[in-house]
Amino acid sequence: MLTNVPKGINRMARNIVINHPNSFECQIYRKYVNRNNESMISGMPTIGGIGVMSAEDEEDISYDFLGSGYALQAEPFSPSPMMERQDANNGFANEFRFLIEPEQPTGADGSFMIKKGDVMLIVISDEVRLAYEIVEPETVMNISPFAMRYVTNRRGDLDLLG
Repeated sequence: MLTNVPKGINRMARNIVINHPNSFECQIYRKYVNRNNESMISGMPTIGGIGVMSAEDEEDISYDFLGSGYALQAEPFSPSPMMERQDANNGFANEFRFLIEPEQPTGADGSFMIKKGDVMLIVISDEVRLAYEIVEPETVMNISPFAMRYVTNRRGDLDLLG
């Protein structure tokens, strides 16, 4: 019974993100390590024979397409610090928060879960896609199933420009 509220919030959030006039189409990619199994201990990457927690420092990686979706910037007008002379702001472009919904609903064929480290390409046109990396999923609701919001950083090195 208690899960009816978050399920309803998740359905409403999905409808808003998909139908909002400021939503972007997006594509989600997941990073995979291309090293062979000799350098893996039970599927975990190693560096110098020692198992590591994540594959952030790997040099031989590829990105596999997970699926398409919709992204809506969650806080486009966040406060930003002012310059010393109080005549301009410094901007707040270190991180961006997005509500992201896969094209297919949870449980349907083609659905996927977004994880930390995934890369989202915002589709501007057929030739231009801007890359953001998911650095942290977060929620503002304390009841499961959680309504997810994603903190992202710009990844200009992964942009696709015509």
